[in-house]
Amino acid sequence: MSLPFDPIYIIAIAVACGALIQGTTGMGFALIVAPVMGLLAPESLPISLLILMLPLNAAIAWRERAAIDFRGSSWITLGRFAGTFGGVWILFWLPLSQLNILIGLSTIAACIATWVAPSFVPGRRALISTGVITGITETATGVGGPPLALVYQHSPVATLRGSVALCFL
Repeated sequence: MSLPFDPIYIIAIAVACGALIQGTTGMGFALIVAPVMGLLAPESLPISLLILMLPLNAAIAWRERAAIDFRGSSWITLGRFAGTFGGVWILFWLPLSQLNILIGLSTIAACIATWVAPSFVPGRRALISTGVITGITETATGVGGPPLALVYQHSPVATLRGSVALCFL
């Protein structure tokens, strides 16, 4: 793809917007940055996205440390570890051209699920399952936050921000 400008400028704007939104709401960085990177620099996904998220999540987790759900985050992290292997399998077998489609579909599915999901209080099984799904999607596409948003969407905003950030460290 030939562009009249360096794509890094568009990616930088997406990163800045994503960081602002994630710092405010607790979600959004990967949902904004992954599609942009998928179009302009697909070879950099998901590694560069995961690296970019580390300092942002560390800062948010530190800022919201008093509100973090450590119990829930522990169960989610256990599930994420298991799900990571599924994400690696997808990366190994899925061609790069189809990875962009997977990113797009997972982003749309996450938005729809967040919109239609009923209110619930997650238990251990829900937290571990969410961790597995997050591990798969985060590893394969760089977008793993939507399942966590679903689990924490009815929690106080500080708990959502801090717990999600901790899960991604």
